[in-house]
Amino acid sequence: MLYGSWTSARPHFSVTWHKNDSGVMVSAGEERRELAQDGALWILPALQGDSGTYVCTVRNASFCEEMSVELRVLENTEASLPFISYPQILTLSTSDSLVCPELSDFTRNKTDLKIQWYKDSVLLDQDNEKFLSVKGTPRLLIRDVSAEDVGYYSCGITFVHKDTRYNITRNIELRVNKKEEETIPVIVSPHQTILASLGSRLTIPCKVFLGSGTQATTLLWWTANDTSIEIAYEEGRVTEGQRQEYSENNENYIEVPLIFDPVIREDLNTEFKCEVVNSLGFQTLQTTVKEASTFSCEIALAPLLLVFLVVGEIWIHKWWKHRARKARGLIMFKTDCDSV
Repeated sequence: MLYGSWTSARPHFSVTWHKNDSGVMVSAGEERRELAQDGALWILPALQGDSGTYVCTVRNASFCEEMSVELRVLENTEASLPFISYPQILTLSTSDSLVCPELSDFTRNKTDLKIQWYKDSVLLDQDNEKFLSVKGTPRLLIRDVSAEDVGYYSCGITFVHKDTRYNITRNIELRVNKKEEETIPVIVSPHQTILASLGSRLTIPCKVFLGSGTQATTLLWWTANDTSIEIAYEEGRVTEGQRQEYSENNENYIEVPLIFDPVIREDLNTEFKCEVVNSLGFQTLQTTVKEASTFSCEIALAPLLLVFLVVGEIWIHKWWKHRARKARGLIMFKTDCDSV
């Protein structure tokens, strides 16, 4: 079935289809294998010769627009499976379900949906403890997913059109992912006190250690006076930076920075908290912003003061040494005079 993008948006327009290498139009109500209906082109059944480019034309008295769709019909063989299968992913050691896709056009107003499921072309027993076709839904429940469940599945229903029965089949490629394990999150930074100058831009990273645990299921955020940052600072002066997930020495971390642009005096009286949670634990760490202007001035003056002290000490040492030499010189002169 092929769709035009105007299927329901413009109900007062006429829709026609034709194959690009043919001038024959397909419209609703024609007794053909191709049928235009509700903006879609139905091909019942599809054959390899139907491959090609199809053009959909939408028009009324003052408007005309066209779009093209490329159709490729493959043989129903094992070699075609990678090209015609819908990939679906389940997690190891869990119970989850496959979904038979793209059936809505064939199952409208149906309350007794019956789907046949196959794995590697073998019909699955409906009473199997491993697989269960969920009645009235397009789902196949797989209990305790394992690596052996990987492979190609097919699902099918029957569809009746103008007293003719058609088989509708979908193929699914099942892939499985390793179950991700969680660990208790541990906040390793920031410090409880952060020094900053008023009017400056400040970034405080909140870094969380997860060891070998997964990062995907761990949530990390900041609050100000127990209020989310987005609500506390609607004007955007203080924001959460982009979440980062990374590994160091084969151990996992996540990090979310808190960004002040700029720091103002109000921030000095605000309780900022970094909070992290997953299914195994919750932790919070409070940090406070302190003004660093006075402290910074003292730190800046300290080297200069030390230089003055050293220079002063050297100068005093030389001055005393000079006086001592002068005093010794006078004493020897007087002794020489007395001896004459």
